[in-house]
Amino acid sequence: MIYFSVLSVFVFGQKALNYELTNDSDTLHYYKYEKPIVEKLNLLKPEGNSNFFRFSSDKYYLELSEISNKYLIYADEIWDNSKTGEVFIREIKLNESQVYKINKLIDSLKINDIPSDNRLKEWTFGFDGITYKLENKNGINYSYKHYWTPTSQNKFLESDKINIFVTEIDKIIDYKTNREKFVSEVPYFTWTRDGVAWSAVKILTAENYSEYRKYRKLKKKLIKSRK
Repeated sequence: MIYFSVLSVFVFGQKALNYELTNDSDTLHYYKYEKPIVEKLNLLKPEGNSNFFRFSSDKYYLELSEISNKYLIYADEIWDNSKTGEVFIREIKLNESQVYKINKLIDSLKINDIPSDNRLKEWTFGFDGITYKLENKNGINYSYKHYWTPTSQNKFLESDKINIFVTEIDKIIDYKTNREKFVSEVPYFTWTRDGVAWSAVKILTAENYSEYRKYRKLKKKLIKSRK
């Protein structure tokens, strides 16, 4: 495999491990959009010592590594149509059976061999939809790829594999059930997530209206104190 762009990072004056980015990766997308989220969620970085595989989208961030196997769902609080800086994160640990099934799926579909979507001439793009990201760090080799809305693609080998992968991963990790639980636990009345064009709003009822009034009062105080 051919590699390019050897990157070095300096932390507190000390040189960290170098890593080589594969030539089917997309560096611009990673540094502009992905790195801030990775830092916010305290996920593994390619500059570190650990090998990892990460599969992510605006649904969740799934990480397999030598350190831990998990996925995270998160929500950014919205108040007065702006992010407050508050983030609610729910981490779900993956058991051995789930990790085994995911690794088997990665191998059977040869998922790490599929180039990023902008390197596939058949892959089409649009304005709405969901982008899935795949990262793989193995020794000094690191790849970062993304795939815009696989369900909107015509049927061809790579799109079929990504669609199967997305569907099967959701089943293995029981995403639907855990998402419903997450939504019920979000402590904010309005929230969103990086990279999406929607805001979720908790429905006001007679039961939670008094709670909302207290919450609104607290938010006004916090905003006032920051001015």
